[in-house]
Amino acid sequence: MQHTGKILIAGATGALGMEIIKQLHQKNLPMRALTRSAKDNIELDQLTGDVFVGDAAKNEIDGATSGISTVISALGKSVSLFTPTEESFFESDFLANKNILDDAIKNGVKRFIYVSIKGADTGYTIAQAHKMFEDALRESGIEYTIIRPVGFFSGLNDLAILAKRKVIPIVGDGHARTNSIHHKDLAKAVVSFLDEGPEMIEVGGPKIHTRLEMAKMVEEKIGGKVVKVPEVFADFGVELQKIFSEDIYNKLDYFKFVTTNDMIAEPFGSITFREYLDSLDLEKLP
Repeated sequence: MQHTGKILIAGATGALGMEIIKQLHQKNLPMRALTRSAKDNIELDQLTGDVFVGDAAKNEIDGATSGISTVISALGKSVSLFTPTEESFFESDFLANKNILDDAIKNGVKRFIYVSIKGADTGYTIAQAHKMFEDALRESGIEYTIIRPVGFFSGLNDLAILAKRKVIPIVGDGHARTNSIHHKDLAKAVVSFLDEGPEMIEVGGPKIHTRLEMAKMVEEKIGGKVVKVPEVFADFGVELQKIFSEDIYNKLDYFKFVTTNDMIAEPFGSITFREYLDSLDLEKLP
């Protein structure tokens, strides 16, 4: 059955948002892209002629959801150490999404799909921001699906960047397991819940690896050397960053958590981590 009504995609110019837009375009579904950048985006303009420019964290989005039946939010702050931004995780992951939700309630939006993060109900800072919005969405009265991905392959690009600098750090023994997912496969999962879906689902990729196995794949592809960092040293390094940068502290805290705990979810899609590494353009990595 063909979806009816227009779809708003928040976080439209991110890797996941763009892939969602491409898939909706292939299905010839009406959509509006929400982006905070007024800069020309030729690819976005080609995929949809309806682009709303506004910073959701600053609530510059009045009317963004007008005429919209379904909101898909892939909006959130990057966890990469090499992508610094001024906004906090509270502003990007909670406040921006809450402002979109408020606009959606005002305009009678029927359904809201939110891409959160696995472990959102645990205590580290990034998780807290996601959980706050999950709670707000549950209380909104709007029909919803919360998708908690294990983590994107692209979220592991920091390892590839560090490999170019000849070191690939692993916290602890590297035995923690995960089945991270490619953003193209995750986009397919998101679009599959366009009309209906569970209130909450955790989604992962097709294969489970230990963190050490993944680091070794990076080493084989790019070079460098895998270095195991004892957890006690990692804890000290993370806490030390509190003095210098709250942003880096939060990202290192997240990195330590996900690399020392099993992060496994329902397998989805077909693209493997090795295939992702083979597709990387190393020249575009800093």
